[in-house]
Amino acid sequence: MLLAPWAVTVLLAASSALVGAFSEHSIVEKSVVQAQQECVEYLNVPRQRLYEYLGHNYANDAKTKCMVRCVGLNLKWWNAGVELREDVIQQYFLPEAEDNASIDRTRECIAKRVNSKSSLCSRAYEIFQCYLEHYGELLNCPKTVPLSEERFAEAVHFCLDTLQAPLAEFRSYCSSRGFLECERSRCLLRCIAIRTGIYSDQYGTFAPRYQLQFGNVTNAADGLEQDVCTTRLRREGLDKCTLVARVLHECFDFQSTLHSALERSLILLSPLMEIAASTTVSQSNTENRS
Repeated sequence: MLLAPWAVTVLLAASSALVGAFSEHSIVEKSVVQAQQECVEYLNVPRQRLYEYLGHNYANDAKTKCMVRCVGLNLKWWNAGVELREDVIQQYFLPEAEDNASIDRTRECIAKRVNSKSSLCSRAYEIFQCYLEHYGELLNCPKTVPLSEERFAEAVHFCLDTLQAPLAEFRSYCSSRGFLECERSRCLLRCIAIRTGIYSDQYGTFAPRYQLQFGNVTNAADGLEQDVCTTRLRREGLDKCTLVARVLHECFDFQSTLHSALERSLILLSPLMEIAASTTVSQSNTENRS
């Protein structure tokens, strides 16, 4: 029996309160329920359908298929094409403790059911269905959503603005001078690491979030080595900026992960900041002439 519209509204409101989105610095933690609510609104899907989705009942129709794809885009487990981020989607599912074949079954299902000639919505839907059927229980708790390239660049821009570091200075740190060069560069790196949610002074580097953001998946041995490395540096009594800079450089694969992301941010920010700088100079010249 379907619930009355007012009952669905109450149920969804309660669900949102429990499993909605969390935001701190640039970090976003969002649940499948919250993403579904947003995507239903974006795609103008009847709100009544949300009750079905809460029960993990995803009908095989065009609107639901595109809603599922929207959820994947929203939570960043696939991109505008159909490139799947397994490490991202898997955090929303809980396999049975002793089920060691869940990922193999899921991949086999995807290989059989996903047709490259199908629409993007259909492919996303079939992938999601394979996870529902073979990987584990769908969870309704918020999980970390990896920052997009643009949002990561926004975090970098925030720190450049906050620490009053010009673009030319940031460019020099990204190239020859590096982020270990001086106190300014180390403190800029610390700000970016905190702003993007991969580090805090209290807890150090959040390794799972770091790996999720950069795809730097490590095994247990590597994780233990990172902990030992971080502990060793903490015992040296370094100042906060030097500590985070050395931890990221010496304990994590800085060059191929965070440094690469910083270089991509530089490419995104350069045109915008150069336009802003030229506009400021132009306004200043106008005021001086006045």
